[in-house]
Amino acid sequence: MNSIRVERRVKQALKLFGTSSRAAVSPEKAAKNTIKGLIVLGLAFGFLSIPALAQEKNEVGLVIGGIVTPGQPLSPGASLIGPGGTVLPGRDITFNASLTLGAEYDRTFVLKQKFAIGGGVDFLASPLDVKVSQQSQNAIGQYAFIFLTPHVRVKFHPAGVFSPWLSFGGGYARFLEKAPAAAPSFKPGTNTGTFVFGGGVDTHTVIHVLKIPIGFRIEVRDFYSGLPNYNQKVTGNFQNNLAFNGGLLIRF
Repeated sequence: MNSIRVERRVKQALKLFGTSSRAAVSPEKAAKNTIKGLIVLGLAFGFLSIPALAQEKNEVGLVIGGIVTPGQPLSPGASLIGPGGTVLPGRDITFNASLTLGAEYDRTFVLKQKFAIGGGVDFLASPLDVKVSQQSQNAIGQYAFIFLTPHVRVKFHPAGVFSPWLSFGGGYARFLEKAPAAAPSFKPGTNTGTFVFGGGVDTHTVIHVLKIPIGFRIEVRDFYSGLPNYNQKVTGNFQNNLAFNGGLLIRF
């Protein structure tokens, strides 16, 4: 019976994804709608998993927050051309903070009084693009991202009022860049990998909704990934994506 319910819910989520993809009218919009569809699919999976996987050792975190990305220094010989056609004085590609939405699933495999060890998968995406602080003609102006990362989580004092934890893992990263004005042949879309590590604090159950225990989670994680295509050479090969999130923690 539960398998039938899961199948129906997955089909509903895939239908949402398909509807989003069909709405595109150009390759760039098609790619962006794919990103949006994956966001919908990931968050829908988080919501729909709650009643379908009802067991005591499972958790789903539904989080919202922001992401901060340190600047990338330009390689020697590279430069940014401003909207007026002049060379900009800045030697770094810098980024504004951006909104994030995420869904996190965990299952506990080892449960002791002082610690618990579990595994799961993180989904984090940008409903609004990460924007470059200094706009130019020859570098991208913004990009969207998706991180999908299996992980291991070690939680301390799992039965306590507050349970600090550490996590690490790695997986898939997808960037969708906006083509620069001076590069009409630019092809957006970069697939790469990412490591993720971080920590946070979970609370004990605070409220029950439809008999489902719900607590809260705050966290800081670093998705250390490959680079988007900036259309300009930079000195580094990787970038830090620092995510600061908080939200609901649903146990079942």
